[in-house]
Amino acid sequence: MAWTPRLNITCGRCGKPRSLRHTCIARNNRKATVKASWSFGQCPKCRKTVSNPLAHTCAPRSDYKRRRKASEQQRRTEERNQRQSLGKVKRSRQRGPAKPKHDYQTCPDSDCQRPVCVAFKTGYKAGHLAGMQQGLEIGYDRGFQAGKAACPRPHK
Repeated sequence: MAWTPRLNITCGRCGKPRSLRHTCIARNNRKATVKASWSFGQCPKCRKTVSNPLAHTCAPRSDYKRRRKASEQQRRTEERNQRQSLGKVKRSRQRGPAKPKHDYQTCPDSDCQRPVCVAFKTGYKAGHLAGMQQGLEIGYDRGFQAGKAACPRPHK
């Protein structure tokens, strides 16, 4: 494709294309003059501005920077995770071995003074005795008229 030169009118102060309604946003106090410049437009392959068509060489864009940045970020993340996992091991070693959990529902020690064990055992005893007495007062036959005979499962 051949490039045809065009005469562009640009602003002498900011360098942007000048039209009928141009608002210049430059910081300098120079007068906004009209300046003519030659342009060959953009290359259709690489989309670069062509200043001299005889010296222009297309260079396709590469994604090397993006891939390098992604690999660096992945490497840093792996290092951070490795440091954190090593830090956790060091902390657990400093604290000593973990104590075994104490289950208050299956605590075999009747003289255990832990508050949870004491509260569970006193509540269990009080509730169990009250429930047992209530069951004796009501009687088995009142709650279930037919008794074991109505149960579909075999009882030995």
